[in-house]
Amino acid sequence: MIEAQQIPTNDGIVLGARLFSPSEVPKAGIIINSAMAVKQSYYRDFACFLARNGYLVLTYDYRGIGKSTIENQRDKRLTLRAWGESDLVAVIDWCSKRAKSLEWHCICHSVGGQIVGLASNNTRFASVYCVSSQSGYWGHWDARYQPKLLFGWYCAFPLLSNVLGWVPGVLWGGENLPAGIAREWAFWARHKDYVVDQHGLPIREGFERLQCDMKFLLIDDDKDFAPEKAVCALRDFYSNANTDIEVIQTSSIGNTSIGHFGFFRKEFKESLWRNVLGWLD
Repeated sequence: MIEAQQIPTNDGIVLGARLFSPSEVPKAGIIINSAMAVKQSYYRDFACFLARNGYLVLTYDYRGIGKSTIENQRDKRLTLRAWGESDLVAVIDWCSKRAKSLEWHCICHSVGGQIVGLASNNTRFASVYCVSSQSGYWGHWDARYQPKLLFGWYCAFPLLSNVLGWVPGVLWGGENLPAGIAREWAFWARHKDYVVDQHGLPIREGFERLQCDMKFLLIDDDKDFAPEKAVCALRDFYSNANTDIEVIQTSSIGNTSIGHFGFFRKEFKESLWRNVLGWLD
């Protein structure tokens, strides 16, 4: 069963969410953190798969995206930090109250693995599974990618944010990104410590607080969005967690391209998705 939900945040924003319920008593609960500016609907098939295998699953849209869109794209509440400090906090609280007896896990895609470290209540997670999650600092990419990244972070994102009030999603394959979120993302990406405050000082308290098991999935053909150095850098943020990096070789699954977004395609239901169940079970 799939139910539409609305989750209020502590600063007056209402997040659109979907709750996927199994036919039997749930084994545990799972929150899915989306990639940058990717709608929760992208993970529907994956969420249904998890629910069919006994898990209560919640997907949601970050503020400014999809069902959580705000008309004013320049709203001061639309920041990247707020995705973790307000949105994820509200989602964790809502899930914990909805199913108090369940153990809750988080499955993250890309930026979803970053915002876990910004949630003040992240210790409620029994485990965190990160698919292509990374530090976005441009220096973690190979030299051939760096000119494009530098142009984006220093020129395109600041300019488009100021002129349009948003940045077109065509630049990275997601939805349009509100100005404040885009500017903060670019600011982080220009800084070697990546997740930083307005003064450029690293934000690490929430990352270091987490002590649960964490899996980081490194996909060998995801060079554009999550190369090895970037994935390892984010893993190091979670210095007190029990972390593990697993490399997915595309050659082991028939040389099929996976890239940054392919993991959640239904064709991997009996391979990559089964591995997630093994981790959770």
